Amino acid sequence: MYHLPRFLNFRGRPTAELSIDLPPKPSDPEPFIPPDIEDMSPIEPVIPNDLVPVRPYRFYSKRNTWKHVQRLSSEEIRDLLEDDDSPRYASSVRIITWNIDFQFDHQAERLIAALRYLENDVLHCKEGEPPYEPCVICLQEVHEKVLPVLLKDEWVKRSFCVTPVTKDKWPEMAFYGNVTLVSKSLRVVKSDILHYGHTEMSRTALAVYIMLSEPEPSHERAVICVVNTHLESLPQGAIARPRQLELAARFLKQMDVRGGVVVGDMNPLSPEDAGLALEVGLRDAWRRGDKDEAGFTWGLQGHNEKGFPAARFDKVLYLPRRGYRLDEPERIGKGAKVEGLEDQWISDHYGLSTVLRMVARRNSA
Repeated sequence: MYHLPRFLNFRGRPTAELSIDLPPKPSDPEPFIPPDIEDMSPIEPVIPNDLVPVRPYRFYSKRNTWKHVQRLSSEEIRDLLEDDDSPRYASSVRIITWNIDFQFDHQAERLIAALRYLENDVLHCKEGEPPYEPCVICLQEVHEKVLPVLLKDEWVKRSFCVTPVTKDKWPEMAFYGNVTLVSKSLRVVKSDILHYGHTEMSRTALAVYIMLSEPEPSHERAVICVVNTHLESLPQGAIARPRQLELAARFLKQMDVRGGVVVGDMNPLSPEDAGLALEVGLRDAWRRGDKDEAGFTWGLQGHNEKGFPAARFDKVLYLPRRGYRLDEPERIGKGAKVEGLEDQWISDHYGLSTVLRMVARRNSA
């Protein structure tokens, strides 16, 4: 309620005070990182949680250079969603996640072998051509020294936008981190990287936002977010992982975002990790449980000096009931080695491959 000031009338007497009911002001949007999140944690953050804008880069052959992709504002994204004249987008996207391990020797050779494996054995690309289906590739544990190798790869230059392209967007002391490749055929509207505060390992969540369309008859457009993350490792990381996954899940719950997935190495080394996805409102695209060996992604190849049992470290988690569905993930990288290097695995992890498919909702036809 707003009170008008009192004035003198023509007789010199004060007028009565008037009151007018004004419409309520729209509340400010909730900050991405809740100000009280530290109050809810049993441990102090090592560094502040920090959300950092990061630009995807696309290679332009005519200029022989990588150039950043335009980042859209919230208003521009909303206009794109509501514009009836905007183009139809893909109705499905293949999503791949793979921890390629920074600790093994021959990081450059293993990265190149991983790219050739994805190009030929997973995406079945014809020679000299990009993938026939749009895809997002989420890599974890990319060593800083192989970033130039990634950007020089002809298949990557021909087929993908890449983010980030330098280590500058990783936490200050990080020498490895997450990198996401997005098919050039997909419209990327923005991307962000979240530096977790509760980490002693410089862990992050890297989010890319892409445009998809529902299939016929609606063709309604939607923003889908793909979050590439690597949760805290080792049993002692159990106290940090709940807060990290909670923050990663917030990417999918923002205004004007239909939903999406959180993928990557979840390091579920404690019994409490089994219920983390449900606690933050996510579901697991793998529906056979953690004890089914067909889902194990770590401990089956490569080094395991500490003798941890094989387990399903890598997961595809999604926000349910949002007008899309996820295929059950398939393992990739099983038995994959570096050609020319005897007994050198590409990674100690298997990767995962799934497809997110938009569905036409009944009320949008």
